[in-house]
Amino acid sequence: MFSVVIPLYNKAHIIQRTLDSVFEQSFLDFEVIVIDDGSTDNGCDLITGNEKYKSIKLIKQANKGVSVARNNGIAIANFNYVALLDGDDEWMPDFLEKMAIAVQKFPDAGFYGSSSWHRNINTGEQAEHTPEKCKGKIQLFNFFDDPHIMPHTSAVVINKKNFEKVFPTGEGFPAGMKLMEDLACFYQIAFLNAVVYVGFPLGIRNNCVEGQVTGSSKQERAILIKYNIAFYNLIFSVWKQSAVKPNNYIPFLKYDLRCVIISLLRINDFKTIKNFIEGLNQECRSNLTIVEQKLYPTASIKLISIFYIYCSKIIWKISHKK
Repeated sequence: MFSVVIPLYNKAHIIQRTLDSVFEQSFLDFEVIVIDDGSTDNGCDLITGNEKYKSIKLIKQANKGVSVARNNGIAIANFNYVALLDGDDEWMPDFLEKMAIAVQKFPDAGFYGSSSWHRNINTGEQAEHTPEKCKGKIQLFNFFDDPHIMPHTSAVVINKKNFEKVFPTGEGFPAGMKLMEDLACFYQIAFLNAVVYVGFPLGIRNNCVEGQVTGSSKQERAILIKYNIAFYNLIFSVWKQSAVKPNNYIPFLKYDLRCVIISLLRINDFKTIKNFIEGLNQECRSNLTIVEQKLYPTASIKLISIFYIYCSKIIWKISHKK
């Protein structure tokens, strides 16, 4: 029923934990495809040398990035429902079981996602944040009412048939994008398809793992802002050209752009704020008022900027509770 696609790049120190969480699933109708993206460690040897992993289809490619690895894995998947799992994350034992229920209930959805545990790999501390309105439910939801409640990639199952309709070339995850490549794919699917939320914490997102982008320094994150810019420009362009335009996307976009900016305000990175705003194409940037565009990069009025953003976020959230 499921094809499990796992991109692998230099994760020998954790890949066995990831794979064990798959082979310990209560639902057993699945295949596992590992796409090795030019690793230079012994991760592949750990797979081929372990008898319990003998059923894994291991594909090696030159290093082209996680997007290409995922796209290639989806392309060769034998089943229509493709469960995505990164090489440093895990699943709860009933992840596929609950996803099978979601698929049976809504077989034509674009994708299915659950909430997750966020775990510090070093300390074992973990927390989950399933929205109260979603707890214990498997239901359709209006994606752009709040895409922030959607899970990270390792708790998502994609409907391959609908994926191929949205991306006829199979390039759903943008090649070369090192941040937000997953959202770039999911947003485009959600423009044209129903989305299902599974209100159980079934994924395990491991944090503080060696090699993760989320562990980058402030300086490195500032450099990576170009991928945020590329994401917003791409999605706005796709929305504009789409035959189906969800009317709640633009209000969410305005909210989301301000979320990026306030995260930079908190660390006093006014240069990156300026680069972010100026990097957005003109039409996308117009979702911030002219006043905002001048206000946010100005250090001397930081508190005014933060106050304005918090007020706008409160108004957006209130409007979405009605």
